Amino acid sequence: MPRLRQLLLAIYLLTAAIDATGKALAATPAFNNAMSRLLKGEAGAQLRSAGNPSGNFEIFRASSRHLFAGRDLYAEYPAEHSDRFKYSPTFALLFSPLAWLPWPLALFLWSALNALVLFAAVERVLPQRSALLAMACMHLEVLRSMQNAQSNALVAGLIVLAYAALERRGAWRAAAAVVLGACIKIFPLAALTFAIPQRMVWRTGLRAAAWGTGLIVLPLLVTSPATLLAQYHWWRGVESSDALQRWFSAMALIQQWTGANAPNWWIQLAGIVVLIAPLWLHRERWGEPRFRLLYLCSTLLFTVLFNHQAERASYLIAFTGSTLWYASSPKTRWRNVLYGVTFVTIPLMSTLIPGEIFKTRTVMLYRLALPSLLIWLSVLWELFRPAAAAERAAEEPAPAH
Repeated sequence: MPRLRQLLLAIYLLTAAIDATGKALAATPAFNNAMSRLLKGEAGAQLRSAGNPSGNFEIFRASSRHLFAGRDLYAEYPAEHSDRFKYSPTFALLFSPLAWLPWPLALFLWSALNALVLFAAVERVLPQRSALLAMACMHLEVLRSMQNAQSNALVAGLIVLAYAALERRGAWRAAAAVVLGACIKIFPLAALTFAIPQRMVWRTGLRAAAWGTGLIVLPLLVTSPATLLAQYHWWRGVESSDALQRWFSAMALIQQWTGANAPNWWIQLAGIVVLIAPLWLHRERWGEPRFRLLYLCSTLLFTVLFNHQAERASYLIAFTGSTLWYASSPKTRWRNVLYGVTFVTIPLMSTLIPGEIFKTRTVMLYRLALPSLLIWLSVLWELFRPAAAAERAAEEPAPAH
């Protein structure tokens, strides 16, 4: 088993190295020109566009330089990259070491960081055999995240690490993981609810407030108070302008099915109530490790399904929740089928199964959100079971501690 772990870990790091090397070669003019003449059609066009990187990683690197220069982090810079920066000023500061390193090395370190944080987090909540199964199943999804230099593996890992820290009564570590995740995306704050069944709400909340205050003002190390205040104002403007979006969320599914154009917050509020309802209805199950692990899976799925800006890349977080649920559960036929469908529709159709039809907006909504929603409902069904029913399922394996 240790050798299998080392092999899987090596595969993750090798994947990061190959991805960074390939992008570095594609960005080299001589190599790009030579290969572009050999490749035809869409492949050649994609290679030519890769000669001038302008995606997520370039946005992150540029945001650090803009922060140090006192420029608006959230303005459009079409000469530098293709989209706007949407994370916190603190993220721009924490990313700064990678902004000054050579581009290929920085890209490898960023991809490796994302993968290793998620790998370490999964190992802290599952027995070794189940953890290796989970990380093997998630490799293709992490690979896709690397290809787009996304931060979702890091966010998923921080949410799981917050849960793992609270399982070990580590309120400071849990609060740090939650707040660091919130510096990237707001919804990791939902992980604070992991403190409820541990009866550590006030302790964790106060420590999160302390970490949050420190990280909010941390950019003052490199910028003035007035400029930092303006940065937060500009960030709020970007987030407000995106509030009406639905992307690949449960809100989009409901609109697709009913035609209703209800405000997002109505559905999101209902989702929050459903998420936390098992905690209030089954206080007698708070002491069950299985119950708490299921709540972690539910939270990972919820944070994507009810995120109005849930894009394709966000589903790595939901897929992490689905995989933790499957890897920690008895292998029944219905679980095998449900997870198998999810594995095909999310990572496989995005990496190994070609077809433009899979990339249309409607098809992507169904292949991402629908299987994730079905697994979330399955997790909720297990969470809402009374204690007596849970005791009859005592043969289910408990997570590692």
